[in-house]
Order: sequence, then structure tokens, then C-alpha cells
Amino acid sequence: MLASRDKTPRGGFTLIELLVVMAIIAILMGLLLPAVQKVREAANRTTCQNNLKQLGLANLNFESALKKFPSSGEGIDPQAPANSYYSRHSWFTHLLPYIEQEGAFRAISLDLFYNDPANKAAFQTDVPIFKCPSAAGIQPDPAGYGQTSYMPIVYTDIDPANGLRNPATRVAGALKAYTNDYVFDKNGKAFSVSSGLGQFRANYGTIRQCIDGTSNTIIVTEDGAFRNHRSVFPFLASTALDPAAVAGIISPADNESDGFGFRAGNRWGDPENANGVSGPPTADPASPLYSGNPTYSGPWVNQDMNPIGGPATCPWFAVNCGPNDEIASSHLSGAHVLFLDGHVQFMRQDVSGLTLRRMIDPADGNPVDMSDAF
Repeated sequence: MLASRDKTPRGGFTLIELLVVMAIIAILMGLLLPAVQKVREAANRTTCQNNLKQLGLANLNFESALKKFPSSGEGIDPQAPANSYYSRHSWFTHLLPYIEQEGAFRAISLDLFYNDPANKAAFQTDVPIFKCPSAAGIQPDPAGYGQTSYMPIVYTDIDPANGLRNPATRVAGALKAYTNDYVFDKNGKAFSVSSGLGQFRANYGTIRQCIDGTSNTIIVTEDGAFRNHRSVFPFLASTALDPAAVAGIISPADNESDGFGFRAGNRWGDPENANGVSGPPTADPASPLYSGNPTYSGPWVNQDMNPIGGPATCPWFAVNCGPNDEIASSHLSGAHVLFLDGHVQFMRQDVSGLTLRRMIDPADGNPVDMSDAF
């Protein structure tokens, strides 16, 4: 006799049970995602810090081999500190042989600009340690050039007496611009160092000059999560003309410069990626954005970062607003800074102007109290 089949219907999920399970999964995801994001950001911050350490070691190895630091790219005239000039190549370019990028360096003609057609392929090299992975707002360069989210510090004009902004007190940092052929002004005009600006021939920085100590002197910082080409939001712009465009080597209207014939500071090959610490133009009486208050006292780090693109009083398009030529990062509480001895620390954004000035000036002879910085 055949066994009878059990005709009792099998149990299944009811709609209510399914909705409960989905709700539990959604709650778990809501709890886990912030934790995952925190872990990812912690990993990015560690990588960002390690990148700066590698750059610091490369800078020291360069100095050990040549008894001077690499040219900073942008720098101030040692005889007239109010004037800024550029050497032909950036600090990052000179470091290539010291960060396992010998191939890219050998492909570069140092007597040509980075965006000369003969150099373009080499300067399109993507060098991971030149970028902080936390700088998630950085978009690809429209002309394919490699980029950086770090900024060599070449001067400061924070007043040494009171920590306020004062352009008359501008002083060079440890990294300086020097060359054996030509320097270029903000109008892209070339000046031979053998004729008019010979002081740039030996205007290099050395460890011997850093009398305040290499562990007290910062040379490179983060420079924001949105250090993009001028054609890419938030449209950060330079006020310095590209000498390759001025000389007719490239067209001012294409993206080999910034699309308007100015320099492109987002690229590791452009000397414009080096800058000074000045504070916003709203504190500069010579700026059309001047607020009328000459006693700006901070913040010097992550200033005018909200909203993205900057407030109407200081849009990031304007130089020194937000991350445009100033210390900034995606970490809202501060930014990583590289010291001359190669160590890296996370500097608070409420650091005082006087402390920051003393950490940039390598030879003011004053003790450096960093209690409000880290």
C-alpha cells in the first residue's frame, strides 16, 4: 500500500515577516556604514600621512646628495620679499628620482616647461604619493596631467609681533626658489639670473640655514580636497600667467594652461602648487575683497571652507580664499603638515598665527611653542 502524501501546505514568509527582516537589515546597514566609513577614512589619513613622510625623506635625500633642498618652484625675491617669482620646475619634479620615479624624470627636458609638448607625456604620470586619498573632491585634470593635493610652503606674511596678517613682514620658509637660467614673474615674463636677478642662482635652502631646528620647521602641508583645474568645480584660479602661454608655446585658450593662459596649481609639474600662508584676501587692504577689518587673526587652517566653493565674501575662485593657496584639508579639524626632519603631525585648525609663523620661518631665532598647534 502506498504511503499517503502529506498535503499540509509548507510554511513561508508572510509579507509582514518579510518587511520586518528588511527593516532589521536596513537598521544593521545604518549602523555598519558609518563604522566602515570611519575605518576607510582612518586608512586614508594614514596613507596621507605616509605620503608626506616619503616626500620628507626624499627631500632630505636630495639635500644629502646635493647639499641643498630642491627648488620650491615658487618663491620670493630675497632682495625684495614682496615680489614673487617662479623657477622653471616644481619641487615635486626635482624629487622624482628620489621617490622611485626615475623613468619619468629621465623623460623630462628640464630646459623646457612642464607643459611644453615635448614634456607632456612625462608630466601626465600619475604619482600616487603626490595625492592624499582623503582629497576625494579632486577630479581628473582635463589635459591629463598628474596632480597633487600637497603644498610646499615658501613664505608667510603673518606678523611676527602679534600673529596678525601683515604683508610687509613677508619672510621665506626653508624651501626657496632658485635656478641657473631664468625665473618668471606673475606676468609670465622671463628674467635671466645672469643679468637682472642673479640672487636666484644661489637662493637655495640648506639645513645649515634652519637655526630653529628641522623638527620645528614645516615645509609641506595639505592643500584641500578640491584642488582642481580651473575648468572643474569649484574652479580654483591662479593670478599668475603661464610663461609657456606667454611665449606662444601653448595656446592660452586650451587646457594646457588653465584654459585662460594662467598657471594650473593642481598639477605636480606646475611651480604654482607652492605657496605662502597669507590668510584670506578679506584681511588684505589691497584686495577688492577686503572686509575693512585689518586685524584678521584666524583661522589660518581650513578658513572659509563652507560652503564648498566658499562664501560670497571669499569664493574659492579668488586666490587665498579657502583652499586656494592656503593650508586646507578634508579633515575639518585640521591638516597634516610635514616638518623638515621628515616627521608628520596633524595640526589643529585653531593654531594661532604666531605659532604658525614661527613654524614656517626657519631662522627667526625664537623658541617655538607648539602647544596650541597639536
